[in-house]
Amino acid sequence: MTPDGSPLVGWSRETRGYLSAVGMCGQGFMIGPGLGEVLDRIVRDAATPGDEEILALLSPYRTFAGQEALK
Repeated sequence: MTPDGSPLVGWSRETRGYLSAVGMCGQGFMIGPGLGEVLDRIVRDAATPGDEEILALLSPYRTFAGQEALK
């Protein structure tokens, strides 16, 4: 689990073409279907501005500060 309790979702900077969506624990049941749709658009290079906002919030490279959001 990440320090903020949110999953890690985004393209790898180290490995070209590697997209990760990990660290959901029980959240996967809650956010999995919607995240699957976002990932579909990302892979097809059809991400919306809202998708980009979600990716920024869940980026594996984000700064971890604060507590879990869904506690």
